[in-house]
Amino acid sequence: MYAAARAAIGEAPLATSPLLKAIVDRSERYTSDRDRLSTPANKTGDLAARAVFFTIADAMKISIPLGELIGRGALPSARPLRVIDLGAGCGAMSLGMIETIASLPEPERPALVITAIDRDAAALGIAAAAVRGLAATRKLDVTITTRVDDATSAKLADADLVIAGTLLNELPAAARLAVVERALAAVGDDGAVILIEPALRETSRALHELRDEAIGRGAHVFAPCVRAIAPCPSLARPEDWCHEDRAIKLPPKTAELSRLTHLRDGGMKFSYLVLRRGPLALVEEPGAWRIVGAPRTQKGKLEVMGCNDAGWVPLRLLKRNRTDANREIERADRGDVVIVPAPVDGERVEVTADTPVERREPSKLR
Repeated sequence: MYAAARAAIGEAPLATSPLLKAIVDRSERYTSDRDRLSTPANKTGDLAARAVFFTIADAMKISIPLGELIGRGALPSARPLRVIDLGAGCGAMSLGMIETIASLPEPERPALVITAIDRDAAALGIAAAAVRGLAATRKLDVTITTRVDDATSAKLADADLVIAGTLLNELPAAARLAVVERALAAVGDDGAVILIEPALRETSRALHELRDEAIGRGAHVFAPCVRAIAPCPSLARPEDWCHEDRAIKLPPKTAELSRLTHLRDGGMKFSYLVLRRGPLALVEEPGAWRIVGAPRTQKGKLEVMGCNDAGWVPLRLLKRNRTDANREIERADRGDVVIVPAPVDGERVEVTADTPVERREPSKLR
């Protein structure tokens, strides 16, 4: 990314002082000053910040939904794999996809044909150079073409995967569903649309609302939900939202920028949604719960919040009921799926001494 950015915009915007200012400016526009979302203080500086901080920090978010597709045997079968990176920017999602595919055993690595679409030609130039460089380093067969176009109106060719990272929150609310419907129309029956958004309450809840709208239009949710129906339970109260918080070790330069700006505290926070044209459950077994919050330990008990067709329901284990059979509930964390063959009893699921618990990490690759 540094090599691609340096070739495109030179060394000066990548110096520490101007880069820090641009990183903070972009962060503020995404969080507390969203009226300025499309008006950076310095366009070249903003491009530098996107390239060598946000792209690198965000790239591996795609590994979670992609890993879940791979682990479920639900990655489209086409070879090469045709990918549309919609609103590609500097290529974060494509780079993360390359890194994830490269982690597979060599016989299982599909070649990738990526079409990167964005209205920012300079960002696409950086993306293409970085993708080619990383693909060569990882010895992965990747072809990338770029197209300057508006994501809200761009015609999409047939694809196996359409990915959109941090795109929908930048669009007018009325345009988001149309973009997703065009993406679903572009993929085949075994294809998928992967949407990744910031973990802010506002942007996450907008993604949850889009989930429900897409279900109403005939789409099927593959992940993160084990709940196939609408509405999303996190919309019941305005203070709730569902998001991921995964540990990540940033590269040294990115970690230092994070430290200096007090951004990205070691957690990779985001919300995501994987949609398909046909039904396919992330987990088929009955009694599956997606863990949607951090475990809460109080004197004599442990609770984790689970989500499935029953809604958001706490799963409780009393200390006196701890056994080898249910021990996995104590290891469960946000993003895991637990199989708990126990009914909802009142306002919770009670894990007894005899309740067997199975824990899974759906995105964890071999």
